[in-house]
Amino acid sequence: MSQLLAFGEVLVDWIPLEFQRQGKIDIPIYGQYPGGAPANVAVAVAGLGHKALMLGQVGDDAAGHYLRDCLQRQAVNCDFLLSSQDYATPMAFVSLDAEGERSFSFQRSNTADLKLRLDDFPNQVWAGSGILHICSNTLTEDNIANTTFDLVNAANKAGMLVSFDVNIRLPLWQNTEQLFQRVMQTAAASHMLKLSQEEWDYLSKLGQVDNLAAVLFEQGVSLILLTDGAADVQLLTANWQTSLATPTVSVVDTTGAGDAFTGAWLASLIEQQICDSATLVEAIEQQAPLLTALQAAVVAGALAVTKRGAWSALPSAADIQAFIHSEE
Repeated sequence: MSQLLAFGEVLVDWIPLEFQRQGKIDIPIYGQYPGGAPANVAVAVAGLGHKALMLGQVGDDAAGHYLRDCLQRQAVNCDFLLSSQDYATPMAFVSLDAEGERSFSFQRSNTADLKLRLDDFPNQVWAGSGILHICSNTLTEDNIANTTFDLVNAANKAGMLVSFDVNIRLPLWQNTEQLFQRVMQTAAASHMLKLSQEEWDYLSKLGQVDNLAAVLFEQGVSLILLTDGAADVQLLTANWQTSLATPTVSVVDTTGAGDAFTGAWLASLIEQQICDSATLVEAIEQQAPLLTALQAAVVAGALAVTKRGAWSALPSAADIQAFIHSEE
């Protein structure tokens, strides 16, 4: 059975729920939500009926125990989610504007997720077919960046697809030159990329690249997904491209919307047994399998913004199909 391997940070998202007036000041009341982009994707894929494994590390602390329990309750396999007695679980503090758009501040200095090495995981991780999914938050520091490169190489050797959500969080980066180099190095070893239009423009400017798509395809990338909020989603390949409009919905919270999109995309690929380079090439030639996956992804991302939180907002397969049928 094909599976998803999601590698990276599992953390607590502290999200503002309301304000409470105390005297002359308003005190924000925060909710503790499980999160971390790779973890969100693992939960999304598991919720859509496919096997998902979380590769990472949390602290042996209250937050780490909470996150492990949450993942297991969502049917995510945590056999390779390690615990550290020496380093703490990372956290993120989310702020939302009037339109539900988020900004982040992080408590992620010397935390457990940054201390992993390839040999912390047994070779059995690479048994069977599947997709390795990663994000750029594991590229921000030397040790975890090297571990990410090693994992990507191991996945390629095992014949797996590699999915890379660029997902840039600038507060985590001290050196933007390293950002561009590491993102491009990881992209060159990946089959599929997901970027927002903002990330696309930022990387193009940072690297002084006129045609980023051409550079990425020349490096060996097979497929690019480009999102832009409520605007059309673009699917780009070296030989053809298409776009799909996003549904109009009432936005409550955009936290995790991109991960809902990615999870539904990857779940559809797994469902269609598109889990290695040969089947991806065939799907690109046929086009229809990818259009099916794109439709599910766009709907999942739209439904996710109508609820608060990351995991709690993830739509089920029934939700996605019901919405698709209602639009026909």
